[in-house]
Amino acid sequence: MEKFAMKDLKNALDLENYIVNDLKTDEDIKLYLNANLKDYLEDGDFNSFCRALEIVIKAKDTVAGFAQKAGISRTHLYSIFKNEKEPKFSTVVKIFQELGYELEIA
Repeated sequence: MEKFAMKDLKNALDLENYIVNDLKTDEDIKLYLNANLKDYLEDGDFNSFCRALEIVIKAKDTVAGFAQKAGISRTHLYSIFKNEKEPKFSTVVKIFQELGYELEIA
């Protein structure tokens, strides 16, 4: 059973690396975030949406570099990505702003 779990972890990491490497343009990232936001609005899985944010951040920068630029501690970002803490709305806004996006009601 443990081997199976390790295989699943490796497959998940391989998939994450594939997605990170596939998000090459701002348009790719925008489409990926929009798809994940739509999924969140449909299924309410905020943890999955936070993982998508982590993947986008890794596609653009390192988590540490991004955190420094956004004015958010690296450990706080990781605790959000691991579903240990739910971010304040202001933190989500900072993340989107640092990624170059605005939140607007359409």
